[in-house]
Amino acid sequence: MRFANRIASTVIFAGILTALLASPPTASATAAVETHTAMVCLRPTSSHAMQAMATRYACGLHHLRGQELETTFMAAMIPHHVAAVAMARLELARGTHPQLKAMARQIIASQNAQIGQMTNWLHAWYDLTPAQARARAPADMRKMLDSMAADMRQMTTRLAAVPAGPGFDRTFMEAMIPHHEMAVIASRMVSGRADHSRLRTLASQIITSQSAEIRQMRAWLRAWYGINA
Repeated sequence: MRFANRIASTVIFAGILTALLASPPTASATAAVETHTAMVCLRPTSSHAMQAMATRYACGLHHLRGQELETTFMAAMIPHHVAAVAMARLELARGTHPQLKAMARQIIASQNAQIGQMTNWLHAWYDLTPAQARARAPADMRKMLDSMAADMRQMTTRLAAVPAGPGFDRTFMEAMIPHHEMAVIASRMVSGRADHSRLRTLASQIITSQSAEIRQMRAWLRAWYGINA
């Protein structure tokens, strides 16, 4: 019975996250995910790998506030953005659809700018480099960051092995959608926990822009490949 309850709780949480990814970050929506995040964090589960990782990371951030939340969030988001930029550069080199290439250029421009902002903030606010911020994260979060970094490296390596052509566009979107979802889910945990308004604003921008890109890539997958992602 306990196992069934855990699975049900994870499914409900996944449904809440799906709704949040598809809707603006309203206060009531954020409160809903925070309430259920707290419940799921008390009963960790093992399910689909990407869902499980997103849940664990959201749970970890849910327990942090102030400086610890800010430095841990930025220590994770900087390499996450770096991976997205690397994947987008592969799309520019190997993809075929002009619309998707335009999105890749936007990903590169926006996420490089955000990497610069977060790196500067770590230095200005806490006199830390991204590596030092990662080293100061709670031990359980450092393990999670290592696991996420390894998964991102594998994702980029797999994408780099795909030959140029329409098939690359499809593989790129199928990789970038869950990659974006991770960033959106993590950014949802910043509101109400970060001290600096500029970081809260950045997190809101990540939610808005990457949610829109997720919706657009899903639409392209349906239109170009008949796939419901």
